[in-house]
Amino acid sequence: MRISTAQIYNNLLSGISSQQNIQNRGNAQISSGTRFQTPAQAGLDYKVSLDIRHAQTGITGSIEAVSLVENRLTISQTMLSDMNNVLTRAQSLAVQQADATVSASQRASAAVEVSHLISRFFDDANLRWQGQSVFGGTAVDQPAFISNAFNAGTAVYTAGANTSITAVTQSLNPNAVNDSYAITLDAAGTSITGITNAADTNLLAAPVALATGANAVTMSNGVALSISYNGVPDTVNQAAGNLTVSGALVQDTVTYNGNSQNRTVAVTPEQVVVSNVRGDNPAFTDAFTALKAFKDALNANDVTGIQNALGALTSAGDKVINLTTDVGGQLSAMKIYRTSYEDLKLQLDKQMNTHEAVDIPAVMAELQQSSIALQAAYSQIAQIKSLSLTNYLR
Repeated sequence: MRISTAQIYNNLLSGISSQQNIQNRGNAQISSGTRFQTPAQAGLDYKVSLDIRHAQTGITGSIEAVSLVENRLTISQTMLSDMNNVLTRAQSLAVQQADATVSASQRASAAVEVSHLISRFFDDANLRWQGQSVFGGTAVDQPAFISNAFNAGTAVYTAGANTSITAVTQSLNPNAVNDSYAITLDAAGTSITGITNAADTNLLAAPVALATGANAVTMSNGVALSISYNGVPDTVNQAAGNLTVSGALVQDTVTYNGNSQNRTVAVTPEQVVVSNVRGDNPAFTDAFTALKAFKDALNANDVTGIQNALGALTSAGDKVINLTTDVGGQLSAMKIYRTSYEDLKLQLDKQMNTHEAVDIPAVMAELQQSSIALQAAYSQIAQIKSLSLTNYLR
């Protein structure tokens, strides 16, 4: 009798353990919303879930990358649009100021407004987003453009065959001209007959007689040279050498300070897209040059200069518009990418839900049945314990 009771008791305990496992599994499925939580529960299905999650992570990364590209390009487009507004206003002013009836004082007043327009354009071009330069390429830690102080440049003299000229230096360069100059003497070796630039244009209005020592010579472009003559004429060699001037900068001209590298973003391991507009695009240089030329022409009350500036402003404005349009095209492409990746993410989410989702009503029914079975098992164990005690007392 005792052996039979022990067997029944053990069977009931085994059944209780099985029902408790059903309860634990069902509760875990309901709380997580998935059919399995560990590889041991469904090895192959768990592996499939890992593969889907890996794909989901990649798609999420692609969407985030597209968002970054969109943000950078949108900021660039906004600034380019404002730059175009600046150039449009400058063009309107140029049309007004090109009228011959406009007075010098009126043009001086207009020059003040143009100065503000230049500052606004400069600020747009130097915009920083999230602490990084927008138009500076990958040189994000420095301003994309710098405004230059006047620099007369560096002059390097290369001696020619003529032995009378011992040195040539640049004394003045008020217009910050960068050029190279070839100096030629006459057959007698006592006068400079010509100083030609890189375009082979003679910049001397008339020959310059040389005196022993330093001779000051001013060319038609405003550049002044100091030419040292030893007083001993060289009647054989007329070529007195070349002077090359480089690095000269006009006051308030603007120079690109970034680099020539694009900021790229990897949307996928195989797809890398450009996310920026670089300030070394000719549209920027042309705009700064046109605005400064317009301002200078206004201050000089130069009608012809104003008319020329109008053409330059229009050309620069067209380039900025074209650049803005290009950015708009990039944004449209990014929108297509985003839609594609979001659709793919939705499909993966559906696939994951179908693959892992638990049938809640079925699990609840199973839990209810398991609970009834547990209650019955507990009741039977109580009866067996009571019966065993009675048998023992007998």
